[in-house]
Amino acid sequence: MKTRHIITVLLVAVITILAIHVVTRMTEAVRVDVTEDRLYSLTEGTREILRKMQDEGSEPIDITLYFSETTGKSLPSFIKQFIVYEDYLQALLREYERGGGGKVRVHTVDPKPDSDEAQQALDAGLDGKPINQHGDLFFFGLVLETQTGSKDVIEFLWPDRQEDVEYEISRRIFELLWPSSQRIGILSSLEVMPSADPYMAQLLAAQGRQAPQPWIAVRLLQERYEVRRIDPDTDHISPDDVDLLVVIHPRDFSTKTLWAIDEWVATGGSILIFEDPFSINDQPPPNPQNPMAGLQYAPASSLNRLSESWGVTRIDDRVAADLALATRRQVGRRSGVEPVIVDLSIDSETRDRTIATDHPITRGLEQLRLFMAGSLVIDAPEGVTVTPLITTTAEGATLGMSAGFPSAGGALTFMDANNPARLLDAFSKGDKPIVLAALIRGVLPSAFPEGASFPSVTPERPAGLPPGVELPPADDAEVVTTEPVPEDRRAEATVLIVADTDVIADQIAFQNSLFGTVAVNDNHKLLLNAVDYLLGAPELMSVRAKNSIRRPFVLFETIEAAAEDQTRERERELREEITAFQEEIRNKQGELSRRNAALFQKTLQDDVDELNGRVREAERELRDIRKAQRAALESEERWVRFSIMGFMPTLVLIMGIVLFIRRKVRQKTMEGGRS
Repeated sequence: MKTRHIITVLLVAVITILAIHVVTRMTEAVRVDVTEDRLYSLTEGTREILRKMQDEGSEPIDITLYFSETTGKSLPSFIKQFIVYEDYLQALLREYERGGGGKVRVHTVDPKPDSDEAQQALDAGLDGKPINQHGDLFFFGLVLETQTGSKDVIEFLWPDRQEDVEYEISRRIFELLWPSSQRIGILSSLEVMPSADPYMAQLLAAQGRQAPQPWIAVRLLQERYEVRRIDPDTDHISPDDVDLLVVIHPRDFSTKTLWAIDEWVATGGSILIFEDPFSINDQPPPNPQNPMAGLQYAPASSLNRLSESWGVTRIDDRVAADLALATRRQVGRRSGVEPVIVDLSIDSETRDRTIATDHPITRGLEQLRLFMAGSLVIDAPEGVTVTPLITTTAEGATLGMSAGFPSAGGALTFMDANNPARLLDAFSKGDKPIVLAALIRGVLPSAFPEGASFPSVTPERPAGLPPGVELPPADDAEVVTTEPVPEDRRAEATVLIVADTDVIADQIAFQNSLFGTVAVNDNHKLLLNAVDYLLGAPELMSVRAKNSIRRPFVLFETIEAAAEDQTRERERELREEITAFQEEIRNKQGELSRRNAALFQKTLQDDVDELNGRVREAERELRDIRKAQRAALESEERWVRFSIMGFMPTLVLIMGIVLFIRRKVRQKTMEGGRS
């Protein structure tokens, strides 16, 4: 009897194991990604690349992940967090392998110190990080290699770039199999791409100085495309040399240069334009005789002379402002965190109100930052389509700001960009979004319908010449006259205008960290998306559009914004009172120094003391307002902490007590029934 039972149990166990094995094999390809943004699923762009590999019969590509798992176990806790990223990467690479249908082969290597695998990682070009005095290296990178020996690497994988990793892998697969030969021409009044002069580099090195480097955004483009600098004095841009024109900060371009750009667009060339009312990289020329002349310098740029005919105009001396998008940061060494309404930060909370999330260029962008951006007005001519891509919220507005000396009660100047109180005092909420970036498509009208005339050599602009003023040609200068673009050469063009150059500047889009330069937002993705769109690479563009892993906590921000709305007007009144009191005090103190009579001195001193008392009272009320705001936030924080750390455990305890009492009552009832 016992033997039959044992045999039965063994048979059931064998059948169960076989059933599990069969079910596992049958459902091996069935996976469910329950994350909100499908973080563990390949985007459609990657799937399209994998399908293209199968359709075209591409040779398999090998992806080798080098991860120092053994070495990592001995590292500090902050390095061990890389293991979490490695788990995610392993899952993602398995999706590549499954989706590739044999065209992608994934390998994993643990390069232990002093091993052949560690030497292979170095030979492949991975960036091993030293971890101890023995010279042991920590590797975390990818090597991609085709059957013909073409190779590309991701030297080191940083956890803070996790949301970009699928794009980086797919981009390298795409470029290894279908190498790009597309060319980008950069035209700028700034040194975004300094000329590579080896003699000058040697001279600077001898002086202990480093030669100017291209902007990081330009270096990102150089990783994928052939990028060349276009002389700002050009009169023609040939499509035989350039596939895409990128114009950065077009400050005081001559008629000659404007004609070249207009001809490029009129004949169907694609162009990406970054213009600005205030560029942080456009510094005034030094003037030792008049150091204050720099305050009169306007670091502004626009292509209004051309873009007005296309249907988009940047308003001069106006800067976009929005309290809902204000970057909250410290503006002084001893000041607290304050909202700077001309330093705009778009995040996942405001993205749907400010970004055209359904457009390929902006789809998937999570965080953008623009500083002192301009405003674009749209008035499209017939046959031209203008699509706003980035805007403020509906409550955004513009502030009049210009170069000049700052004053306490006068108009805003660029010097007020770091004065949150003055900016808020001048701000009034709008009723419609301010356009910050727009896409223009169509056969665009020319700004030179009759052709153009300009000197063959553009006169050099003297320092201090106001913007928009073009010097007349010299008397003996050769004048070039061009014919308008003929109708048979005209073609549909695509123009993207962004009213901010700082959006791709090193200071705004990147930052230096312990491990090198890293992106701090999605500004670089905006640039790469735009370039891919204008050059026509939709597969890569939709890969980059994968949403971020970040999850913002916005409850406190909402409470803080509501508190500021309630107290903003009173704060403005108090600041005005303080300014008026301080001005009156200065006047009284001036009278004290001019009058000698003791009676007058005492009367004036009493007035000064009274005014100082009013100032202190107004400042005390300001502090009370801010204290009340902090109290509201701290109260909400205490409630959140209780709900997380106290409410659920308390609820579980109460449920346990209720169930315990219920069970005891039931037992007594059953015992009473039996008795």
